Amino acid sequence: MLGLSADALIIMLDEIYLRLFLEVIPSDLKLNCIDVQRLISDYNQGKHSHRLYGELIKQVYQNNPNSTIGFDYGQYLMPSTLCDFSRTLMTCATLQEVFDTVERYHYLLGTSYYPCFRYRNGRVSISFLFPFKRRPSMHQRRFCVEAILSYILNAIKETTGESPAPLAVYLDYSAPTYEALYHKELNVIPTFDSPLNLIEFDADILKLPLRSHKPVLHQMYLNKCIDAWRASERLQEFEYRVISYMMLHHPSAYLSQNLANKLNISVRGLQKRLNKQGGSFSHLANLSRAELAKMYLFQEQQSIDFIAEQLGFQTLSGFRRFFKTEFNQTPLEFISQMSQHSESKAS
Repeated sequence: MLGLSADALIIMLDEIYLRLFLEVIPSDLKLNCIDVQRLISDYNQGKHSHRLYGELIKQVYQNNPNSTIGFDYGQYLMPSTLCDFSRTLMTCATLQEVFDTVERYHYLLGTSYYPCFRYRNGRVSISFLFPFKRRPSMHQRRFCVEAILSYILNAIKETTGESPAPLAVYLDYSAPTYEALYHKELNVIPTFDSPLNLIEFDADILKLPLRSHKPVLHQMYLNKCIDAWRASERLQEFEYRVISYMMLHHPSAYLSQNLANKLNISVRGLQKRLNKQGGSFSHLANLSRAELAKMYLFQEQQSIDFIAEQLGFQTLSGFRRFFKTEFNQTPLEFISQMSQHSESKAS
């Protein structure tokens, strides 16, 4: 996460996520002098506790690089037992409303990943992007993705009573030693070493009604979340907010004036705050563009012209140069690699 330690993985607004993680952490793991009680009591009071949370997760993988901690943690992620935002989601009317609510408000949670929902050819897909840090480690991505996928499947089953199997799951890291556990947990054989982390369902699941739908409680939980977000906004890194707004409002947010308007500050104020933290507008723009480029190419399968426009490039050659710098290959080479990847999976 920007402004946090290099290995900070996840920030949530409710310490229940931390408490749950501490319950499933291996009993033989030495915590290396991390004051667990202080970590719990101070959580939400500042960035220091969030850093310690990241360090705690890092220690799990240092102790055992093949740890299944992501799935161990994820099996308990049920909407009814978690934070107010989860309760907001479970009181929606349909899964379509759930996805729309996540798409609109998720960035306010301050997590290290960014979900993108897309609807294409009778399918709904959700990708998990990591725009807040350049090239996060495989363990970072694996922990987050395992937990997120578990939460999605648990949430669908808990709120609808249905257990629709994903049509496909793509993961951007190599298969771990416990690869068979993915098949068991996800009810589908995932494709590893993909360009993107993505889960795909038949779009009919969007019509599924939620058994836990309660309009009054839904609005109450949503209002409570918004109040909490406003109160804790100062704890969120400014650079995190900038990237989130770029992801949410591109391509217009790639113009500094438009972004400053969204943040309710002047362009000069935007530049001063970024300079103070040692960042730059162009650097943060490129972090978000790199993740969105993969999403548009792999998840949406859009044309290069369309993607260049969506990412705020004035010329196609400018986008090509950017892509080559970021991925060490041209967009066409990336597309060709994607095609070979899909053919290999089909065979």
